[in-house]
Amino acid sequence: MEKKEKYQISSSVNEGILEIILTGEEAENTCEKIKKDIDNIIITNNVKNILIDCRALKGRIGITKTYERVRSYPPEIYKHNFALVDLPENAEYQKFHETTAQNAGQRLKFFTDIDDARTWLKSKPKKS
Repeated sequence: MEKKEKYQISSSVNEGILEIILTGEEAENTCEKIKKDIDNIIITNNVKNILIDCRALKGRIGITKTYERVRSYPPEIYKHNFALVDLPENAEYQKFHETTAQNAGQRLKFFTDIDDARTWLKSKPKKS
């Protein structure tokens, strides 16, 4: 019997933005698989502006795992602009994520409004 993942990832490209939507549940034991799945979607699509919507994702990994995740991205990932959309109650965690990513050289910004995230991405030059 095949084990069903507790999370789902869907993606589409709209107006030059790769939108990735995460639903279900993230846990310490699935965070690496989620990261690899997202990395593969980004690299396969070759779109420079990425919006990740995790408002419907339950659970968040700790700050240590977040730091490790950011520091282990493949080099191709740093060529993209990222808008991360999450719920206001996760703002403190996502601000840490944003700062850690920016310190690592990644262009990532946290939003609670998806339209603001899209507007920000459309204003960014496409990094090569």
